[in-house]
Amino acid sequence: MFYPMELPQPRRPLYKDYGGKPGLIQAQQIPKDNSRLGKICQYFLPYLKEYAAESSVHGIRYLAEPRMRKFERLIWLLIMVITSIGAIVVYVDLNDLYQTVRIQTTIKNTMHPIFRVPFPSIGLCPRNRLNWRLLENGAVEHFLGANVSASQRELFIKFFTAAGDPHLARMNEMSSFFSNQTLTSDLHMLDHLNLRDVYKYIQFTCQDLFHICRWRSNPVNCCDILEYQFTESGLCFVFNAEISAASRKRAKEDKYYPLRTPQYGEGSGLDLFIRLNRSLIRPGKRGINVMIKQPQQWSDVVRHVPHESHTRVSMVPRFTVTDERTRSMAPGVRKCIFADETDNPQYKNLQGFEYWQGNCRSRCHQEHVLERCNCSPSIFFPVSDKDNFTLCKASDFKCLYDNRLTFSIERHPEEKEYVKNVFKESMICDCLTSCTQLIFERVFTTTTLDNNETDTESGTMRIDIFYQSGWFIQYQTNMRYTFVELLASFGGIIGLFLGASLLSAFELAYYFSIGLYLYILNKRKAKKRESRILTIPFGQRKITPIKYKH
Repeated sequence: MFYPMELPQPRRPLYKDYGGKPGLIQAQQIPKDNSRLGKICQYFLPYLKEYAAESSVHGIRYLAEPRMRKFERLIWLLIMVITSIGAIVVYVDLNDLYQTVRIQTTIKNTMHPIFRVPFPSIGLCPRNRLNWRLLENGAVEHFLGANVSASQRELFIKFFTAAGDPHLARMNEMSSFFSNQTLTSDLHMLDHLNLRDVYKYIQFTCQDLFHICRWRSNPVNCCDILEYQFTESGLCFVFNAEISAASRKRAKEDKYYPLRTPQYGEGSGLDLFIRLNRSLIRPGKRGINVMIKQPQQWSDVVRHVPHESHTRVSMVPRFTVTDERTRSMAPGVRKCIFADETDNPQYKNLQGFEYWQGNCRSRCHQEHVLERCNCSPSIFFPVSDKDNFTLCKASDFKCLYDNRLTFSIERHPEEKEYVKNVFKESMICDCLTSCTQLIFERVFTTTTLDNNETDTESGTMRIDIFYQSGWFIQYQTNMRYTFVELLASFGGIIGLFLGASLLSAFELAYYFSIGLYLYILNKRKAKKRESRILTIPFGQRKITPIKYKH
């Protein structure tokens, strides 16, 4: 016979025991809650207490501290809840800012010198540009042959007279021709003509229009600096362009082309005296349409400059550069597109041209013409071997005229939210700006010619185009928040509110994945061992020895 006091005394356990009291002898306790949920809680409670005691997140260990009283643990629980809610609120606000305002444009340089950007390309499109003597007395025989009939002669002269000042947005000016059913029905007889060649032949030459030209206050030969170029305003005289094969070759070989200037003020840029030979002009349209664009741009809007005037065009460049890190966002989010993003669905450009918003708009106009008339007018758009387009013939101008209202209005897709459109037909163009954006803001000032200018043979018009200042503001578009900055801000928020770090997250993931699996596995093994241990009945109680492992 033996007594309980003779049994081995409890000692400090060598292996951590989840649940119950440490020692070699453990009294079997009756669980307080026999429900399924209670059993689950009692099963995992020791493991949760261990995580709380060893967690690197500040405040959690106080929830499992045995020396803390219940109201103290309740206070720390409220603190943990409040700080967690604060961290979530701040993170949601920061993430919303990251998603909605991801880029920002700031001023990079307030004194950027003007010679850092090329001088703009200047297009001069006379409204009265046809040599009427040549049109009536030589052009017909040159293109239709010496045995041309009277009806063909009349058709040729009247068609090109009506289309003497061509513009895609002003096709209504040909109403006098297309109102004549006989001329319209016979227009197919001119389909064999190359319209580009005809326009080059019957238009005034450089010598007929320009008398004196100055570049940076130095006299230059007008015909050396001006070249023929087709635009959406027809054939124009263009300065400082990089469109033709010759000008592109020059840009590759000459590092100073396109031309630039370090000077500003009147007379420091392009100064032109235009002589309109009155013997070659018929009453009607007067003046010149001036186009200011980038050197690599096909066309742009024009501004009418009246005759018998001295017009000064003051320009201020606006240059915006977009940081390369913004490539992580879609072009629609950053509101611009890089020139090499050719695979993007929003990329639209003329074949062989550098991407500019103006070139995208010209391509959009061309696509609308192709959709309506199944051809591309060569006098308005570039001709490329890479484009499988059919060039418009003379008879196709009837289709251009019938859709003149559509071609005269360009709309942005977002306009319908702000502007009531009274016209059902229009060209919808959604063109993003280039991520390297160069825009010339201009101010036109027109005064009468001085007496000493009108009395001489210098001409009847003077156009002076120059920079307003020697410096301009350069803008920089960059990421306001990158993912790395968002991650750093999130780490700061978690550290401020919870005192946690990235390692705390890995610790949490470990405890509730691998650690939890090992805990359950050890519990099952312990249960199997208990089933093999002898239980000694002693009076009214059962004493079960427990073996501890090192």
